[in-house]
Amino acid sequence: MRTSKDVYSRIIYDDKFDPEDFFIGLKEESNIIDTPFDEYDHEEIPMHCILYFKTEEQIVWSRSPQIDLIFGSLTKKRQKEIEKEQKLLKQKRKRQQKKKQLKRTKPKNKK
Repeated sequence: MRTSKDVYSRIIYDDKFDPEDFFIGLKEESNIIDTPFDEYDHEEIPMHCILYFKTEEQIVWSRSPQIDLIFGSLTKKRQKEIEKEQKLLKQKRKRQQKKKQLKRTKPKNKK
């Protein structure tokens, strides 16, 4: 699997990616903080503190569990597992959205 430094460099230098679309998950003490990619100071915060890179929709690289959608440097088996997990997450989000919509449209009983 590629390192966080590799992913960081690819996002910066590959024209396919817009750094403004990404967030970096950083471990600071016992907390995990999402930082916009363009606000990450790679000179002050070491690369080993990066736990994941993500977009608004999904994690695209993660140390644990191992996910690498930037380079695709995982086994086919692991990629299939990730795709299955993402599909299940999307289904779960849709169900949650439907529940929220039902709660909003449900008429309140008046006495």
